[in-house]
Parts: sequence; C-alpha cells; structure tokens
Amino acid sequence: MRVIIPVMLLLFVGPVAATVGFRKYQEYQAQQVLPPQAGGQWRPRGEVLFFNATWCGPCRQMKPIVIGMHRDGYRMRGIDVDKNRRLVEKYGINSVPTFVFVENGKEVNRFSGGTSAAKLRKMCDSPTYHN
Repeated sequence: MRVIIPVMLLLFVGPVAATVGFRKYQEYQAQQVLPPQAGGQWRPRGEVLFFNATWCGPCRQMKPIVIGMHRDGYRMRGIDVDKNRRLVEKYGINSVPTFVFVENGKEVNRFSGGTSAAKLRKMCDSPTYHN
C-alpha cells in the first residue's frame, strides 16, 4: 500500500508536469527571432516588439501581417501581454496592439492600434528606425 500511493501520484503528476513544461517551451520558441526565409534580409540593428493579446480583435487581425513580415526577414517578436507582464511594465504598455520599435536596446518609436502591412513596412524601413 505504501508503494501504490506514490506510484499513482507520480502517474498523475508526471503527465501534467510534462504538458505544462512543453507548453512553456512552445511559448518560448514562438517568441524567438528566426532566420529570414529565402529572399528576406536581416534588418541591421532593430527589432519590433508586437504587444498583443489573444482576446483582442485588432491583434488577431494584425497577427498574419506580423507573421508575413517576420518571414520576409523583419525582426519582429510577438509578446502576449497576459503572459509577459515584466515586458509590459518595462515598456509601459497601456493598450493593444502596440508596436514598439527597439534599436540597440533603446525604444526609438511606437504606435498603438492596427495598421496596414504597407504602413508597417514603411515604418520599419524608415531611417529613424535604421541609422
């Protein structure tokens, strides 16, 4: 009887812990900047932080645009405001979606709200963002 209880506890807790760990790993991997696909170029020093939330309609509309730009070589990182409170506080995010342009570790520009892919690309390619 003394062996059955710990074994049953291990059988219950083990899969739950593995599932939680795997989900955390997937979230971490999703936030990493991947190399550009064929034809894309690295943008020299900057990165765009895309603060969003799963419950936000405009964020869901912007997500395909951000993913497409990431595939084209733009350094963009999606940050879920509900899962990354530290970064939300660091950058003073009050609304979503918010795009924060960071160059050499310093914020150089930001805007909130949805926009078109063309306008977002133009902002990313501006000399203010890339010196």
